[in-house]
Amino acid sequence: MSENRAGIPLPGDAESSATLVELFSRAATRSPGRTALRIEGEEFGYGRLSSWSEAVAGLLHETGVRRGDRVALRMRPGANAIAAVLGILRAGAAYVPLDTRNPPARDAFIVSDSGVAALVGDPGEASGHPGPVITEEAVAALREHRATGDAAPEPPGPQDVAYIIYTSGTTGRPKGVPVRHANVTALLGAASRLFAFSPDDRWLLFHSLAFDFSVWEVWGALSTGAELAVLPYWTARTPKATAHVVRDLGITVLNQTPTAFTALTGAVLDEGIDLPDLRYVVFGGEKLTPSAVRPWAKRFGMERPHLVNMYGITETTVHATFHRLTDEDLAQEESVVGRPLPGFTHRIVTEDGRDAEPGEQGELWLAGPQVSEGYLNRPELTSQRFTTGPAPDGGPSRRYYRSGDLVSRRPGGDLVYRGRADLQVKLRGHRVELTDVEAAVRAHPEVADTVVWMREFAPGDSRLVCAYTAAPGRDAGVSVRSLRGHVKAALPSYMHPAHYMELSELPRTVNGKADRAAVARLFEDRR
Repeated sequence: MSENRAGIPLPGDAESSATLVELFSRAATRSPGRTALRIEGEEFGYGRLSSWSEAVAGLLHETGVRRGDRVALRMRPGANAIAAVLGILRAGAAYVPLDTRNPPARDAFIVSDSGVAALVGDPGEASGHPGPVITEEAVAALREHRATGDAAPEPPGPQDVAYIIYTSGTTGRPKGVPVRHANVTALLGAASRLFAFSPDDRWLLFHSLAFDFSVWEVWGALSTGAELAVLPYWTARTPKATAHVVRDLGITVLNQTPTAFTALTGAVLDEGIDLPDLRYVVFGGEKLTPSAVRPWAKRFGMERPHLVNMYGITETTVHATFHRLTDEDLAQEESVVGRPLPGFTHRIVTEDGRDAEPGEQGELWLAGPQVSEGYLNRPELTSQRFTTGPAPDGGPSRRYYRSGDLVSRRPGGDLVYRGRADLQVKLRGHRVELTDVEAAVRAHPEVADTVVWMREFAPGDSRLVCAYTAAPGRDAGVSVRSLRGHVKAALPSYMHPAHYMELSELPRTVNGKADRAAVARLFEDRR
């Protein structure tokens, strides 16, 4: 185990025997009085947060939660939610975050599929959880309590699951990805070689706990003894308010999807806001194009803050590559994602199964300590996406995750993102299976068939568009209002189409499949 520049112990190599609980405990022991958490003017020191989370772990243990169990978490980001995450982990369990914006049916599926032993927070309208519920108020009431030490929970091990995040699935139901403590500590160890993070940093928790970008935000801060500032839910939806928080709190590490960053840049430029403390802006969650960065770079340059593009996938633990943007990147239009993080082995595999030559496009395969074990309760899908193959240097075979993302390699070694090999897109940081949205639209009783695609309406403004045909025997068209309501009940908001277009029939290819390109052209013709 080596230490980063802050002196906080972190994995020095890509694999570690530490857990997230141990990393946090070391930071708390080293500096108990240092601010760990800040939200709306209230501060929590590392020592206080440690005691609070121990009390939460004790309460979970009293309700029957044991090491290896799963606990649903349904709270908006805040001090209570962070204490709950730490408490769940200290109880030896894994947290299963439920976005508070989810439709009840989605929450009910996740709760059932993951088999949670308890739920912390608001169970919502129809979680379907029959077991114990610990309310947010009960978590808050433990703020000044100390764990008694009686019947202390069994702590987790490095190979225990830390969290399960659900992503969009091609069958119309989400799929759970269990991620182990060792996967996350491998990410943190790799990052410690590439960033100069320190206890003096102030990170902003901008994202929902159900989006794995939050894992990087929470543990990037709490594993290094830094401060985590929690952005209130509604503030995060207002770029102008977010910009003022970044300035007023002296945020040094900001993580953004390109879509959110485009809106933030507009607010910063319109308001004339200076951000002298900001050291890093880390991009992730969706494709970054140079056009999204140019207005910012024109104002602030490229040296402070550093702009870092990190391609990643939930199955490979948040981030998998690192690329610090340069002026050269802004002079072209390619989306450069850089090189895999330390510890990764990668291949670029062509359609005919060989390793791609420099400049040749292929699917990115990733192997290493950040790669998760597979999908929860989905052995067939796991066998399809996780495969064994030779190392590119002729070494022993490795277990790879087939990303479904197309990349090419520049002569210097950097990877360039080229798009998806299937019908999956990234929208506002969320992974969306277009077939998942289509399945929801097609389930409307008045719809016969549908095609959904993502269209960029302006730089940083991508939205879903839905074309559909009415079911046979209908004299009148399908009500768009009815369709929107139907989709709203089935899917989270980020998966809702922004535009609907009814067609008498869908154009078809010669093999009878919907011609997606032709449908998109019809939409353009009607605009």
